Amino acid sequence: MRNTDEQLQEIMRRAEIVKEKRIIRKRLRASAVASCACVALLIAVCFCLPQLTVMSANTGLQQYGSLLLAAPYTGYVVVSVIAFALGVCVTLLCVHWKALKQKERTRK
Repeated sequence: MRNTDEQLQEIMRRAEIVKEKRIIRKRLRASAVASCACVALLIAVCFCLPQLTVMSANTGLQQYGSLLLAAPYTGYVVVSVIAFALGVCVTLLCVHWKALKQKERTRK
């Protein structure tokens, strides 16, 4: 039989575990929502790509400092930058998730 102090310590330990699990679930949900938002943004930009790439060759004065913005591949540049950002977000999410799993394994 445990005394009162041991019972109280066990209750506090279990309460801390429940709080940690809630925090992990909240972070995982937030990461999943952020990833879905990035994918939706990438898809939206891909659908807008035809409108971004249509540029007239005779626009008057060319922008001498920015070759990519004066050329008709502006949309491709935007999509590639957004895809790179999405890749970084997914990589960070996977690293964070792996660290959480490692922490959970060491706790058990």
